[in-house]
Formats: sequence, C-alpha cells, structure tokens
Amino acid sequence: MKLNGLVFLILLLLISLFQSVSLWAAPEGFTVTVTDGYELFLAPAKPSAGQALVVVLRIIDESQLQKEVELQSMTFCQRKFQLEPIDGGWRGVAAVPLGTVAGTYELSINSQVGIELVLAVAVDSHDYGEQRLTVKKEMATPMRPENLKRIKQNRRDLEIAYGASAAQFLSGSEFVAPLTTESTSPFGTRRLLNGKPKSPHGGVDFKAAIGVSVGASARGRVVLAEELYYSGKIVIIDHGLSVFTLYMHLSEFECSLGDEVDAGQIIGKSGRSGRVTGPHLHWGVKIAGVFVDPLRFVDDSKHLLMIPWEVGDGKGKF
Repeated sequence: MKLNGLVFLILLLLISLFQSVSLWAAPEGFTVTVTDGYELFLAPAKPSAGQALVVVLRIIDESQLQKEVELQSMTFCQRKFQLEPIDGGWRGVAAVPLGTVAGTYELSINSQVGIELVLAVAVDSHDYGEQRLTVKKEMATPMRPENLKRIKQNRRDLEIAYGASAAQFLSGSEFVAPLTTESTSPFGTRRLLNGKPKSPHGGVDFKAAIGVSVGASARGRVVLAEELYYSGKIVIIDHGLSVFTLYMHLSEFECSLGDEVDAGQIIGKSGRSGRVTGPHLHWGVKIAGVFVDPLRFVDDSKHLLMIPWEVGDGKGKF
C-alpha cells in the first residue's frame, strides 16, 4: 500500500509538471507550434467553417533573426490575409469560408521574397442549418432595369469599401455585439427566399424596433454609410487587417464616410430598410472577403490583443 501511495504521488507530480509546461507553451488559449525557426501561436486550435483563426508568430532561431526577415501576409484556404509587425513578431487573422469541408489545410506565411514557412492546420466542417423566408418578389429576384442598374452600382461601392484596409489592427479592445437583444436569425443558415436558394446568411439578426440606437462593435474607420438595394441603410467599419463589421437595415445614419469611431459610439438606428421581413439589425463580420460568425468572433477577437510571449515590461498584452 505504501508503494502504491508513493507511485500515486509521483504520478500527481508528473501530471502537475506536464500541465505547467502545457500552460506555458500555449498561454491564453493559444496552441503553439515550433517549425523552421519560428514559433507560431494559433487560436482556436481547430477552427471550423465560418470561424476566424488568429495567428501570432515570432522568430526564435538566431540565424533567422540575422536575416532581417519581413513577413507580409499569409495564405489560408486559398485566400490571402494581412500580417502586422508587433513587438517581437507579427500577428494577423485568417478565416475559414462557409462550406469548407473538414480536413487539413495549409497555412502559408509569406515574406518579401516568397513563402517563408507552411503549417498544416486542421479544420472542422459546420452545418448551420436552413431558413425559409418570404419577401416581395422584386426583392427576391429583381427584374426591373432600374433595380438591376442600382445593384450593379452597389457592388462597385462595396468593392471600393472593402478594397483597402488599414495595415494595423485599429481596435484596442475586444469586439462586442452592437445590441444585447434576442437573436432572431443565426449566422450561416442556408437561405431560401420564396423557395429559391440564395447566399448563406452572412451575419446575425438582432430583434430591434425601428429607432433603436446601434453602437460600433470596436474602434475603426467608416468606409461606407449608404443605402443599398438589398442591405438598406448600411454602415461598414474597417478595423484594420481586413477585418470589417457591417450594420444593415438601419433607419438613420449617425456617422459619415471617413469618420473615426470608438467602440460603443452610436453609428445609426435600427430599421427595416432593404430586403427584410420586418424591423431588425443585421450585424456581420467580414475578414478579407470571408464572412465569419460574429458572435464567435467576439470571443476570438481577444486573442488579437495578446502577445503570447514576454515583452519589455514582462507582460504579454497590448
């Protein structure tokens, strides 16, 4: 019995030591991988379709440090995402497109001279379900020439809005939902309008009567404040690193193109403009052209504010 007790104590010590090493290796929810002279921190460890992937990395090989490598971007799921220099390394956020099947995908880190390193990342699929809605026929499938012309112009306006993003992450805090009311339509559902398949739902709908004040999810710059055919009155905010938030179907604007806004600042009021079945707020998050689940991004965004290694003051946060 005494021998068994001693073995048990040794096992406890080993488990405690293992846990301590694990926590040190992957702080604040990150998982860590060391490869080709780099230390990469990912969060989450296994993203699913419609989710963001935060990437933070640094050089740990002294011979690599002497080369003065300047990382510029990363490629994931055949899409390009920005990287930003930070204290001791780089950070960025990628995204897994809706409809991505489960499997392993390459995350390529690119420097000024080409691909610097490649890491295999496991991805989960996710079925967000289906939703059937009934709207006016001309809203479901526009046929009138004036509406088609307007939609074409709207697409050009959106391309301009999304065309350039700040090279630095502008938010100094975690993202928050613009409203705290009940969600009436979740992210990612396959939508059938009047029985015909349309694009999956690219955001979350919040219950809101006409005229409810809507706050910005995080600090950023307004890159669009305009009334579009489908979106109605819409505000798009650039938060840097190709991260954008969208606020649709507004009744009023409380901001203008080019405005610098703070987290929580009122940017408009909810309404029922555009293609809707009733008054509400549609809130979306788009990363380099990929829609992600906004509610999950509220949690994932906190990792963009962390440096998972010690910096000058001994702390690992911005």
